[in-house]
Amino acid sequence: MNIGITGGAGFIGAALATRLRTSGHTVSIIDAFTDYYASDLKRERAAELTRLSVNICEADVHVGLDAWCSSGQFDALFHLAALPGVPGSLREPHRYIKEDIDMTVTVLEAAKQHQIQQVFFASSSSVYGEQTGALSEQQATGQVVSPYAAAKYSAETFCNAYQNLYGLQVTIFRFFTVYGPSGRPDMALYRFIEQALRGQELVVFGDPVRDFTYIDDITRGMEQALQARAIGTYNLGANRPESVRTIASSLSERYGVPVTFTEQREGDVSMTWSNTEAARQAFGYTPSVTLNEGLERMITWHLGRM
Repeated sequence: MNIGITGGAGFIGAALATRLRTSGHTVSIIDAFTDYYASDLKRERAAELTRLSVNICEADVHVGLDAWCSSGQFDALFHLAALPGVPGSLREPHRYIKEDIDMTVTVLEAAKQHQIQQVFFASSSSVYGEQTGALSEQQATGQVVSPYAAAKYSAETFCNAYQNLYGLQVTIFRFFTVYGPSGRPDMALYRFIEQALRGQELVVFGDPVRDFTYIDDITRGMEQALQARAIGTYNLGANRPESVRTIASSLSERYGVPVTFTEQREGDVSMTWSNTEAARQAFGYTPSVTLNEGLERMITWHLGRM
């Protein structure tokens, strides 16, 4: 198949492009290499994708998407380009409307115009708001606690509208705290490992519990959904809620660095915990990488960069 990926130089996008290219698909990405975090990591990912013969278009999705779609003739489109993170959305809510809602509508319009029947949208566990227990897909009601979550939930509703109006086949993935080598530097596990290896203090905000999901499990699930032509909304998580405080304390003891516990950040939820039964039934999704395995792989990657 000929696959397009927006945000393909990002953490999940690049990992997905690598998996799909290795599986024999023709893969093209578009990415603006924005400054949410240092672009050198995105450049490294893009260089590796180039070695895999992935086609790379450096352009803003808002202005370059139509030409990219015209040249691609895509069988399916994965929309991963977005502005991530809760803290930034508190400072710049209007920017999140542009980059997470407006951009999604731009992608849906392009899919309609270019007759790309299969569209996959990357959403977030943040759409569930402040809830406890294993969360199933129907428990997202719009009662969110951050502009980032509001943008993702709103983008989901546009996906559903375009499916109902124009017959687009839309699949929505709700990711639960994705981690792994070459991840986002602002994420807790990346930050903890970097700081621990450098002998620096670890800082934990509040007492969060997260369903940490290894990147390979995420991209495997996305490929399975593509193969199954699954339509609907699906959680992709690890089904294993873990205490961030416990992880930080373990790294603190292992590397002999101090750890400080401070107040929960505004906009953060206390717990994320996925029920992935719908994804298992629809396309056989089963997470397999334990947190300990994933952390060791991350540590090895970070050590190789020091």
